Amino acid sequence: MQLAFVSPGCAMCCQVLSVFGIVFLVILGFLFNAEVEELTGSTEDPVHPKEVGHACFVAAAVNETRRARRL
Repeated sequence: MQLAFVSPGCAMCCQVLSVFGIVFLVILGFLFNAEVEELTGSTEDPVHPKEVGHACFVAAAVNETRRARRL
């Protein structure tokens, strides 16, 4: 038996936000890998957009692993 630190409603809200965060990171990863002009065309944007895309994929994978472990 696990101890409940938060209410079931709050836990469900966190799960939903986590899923949306994973989806957002994956979309950003694809956009940076495709070197979309809006994300890579300014002087303040990353020098190596493919590395940023890879970092987004890694962050999404870590987030999914942590989310799946909690279920």
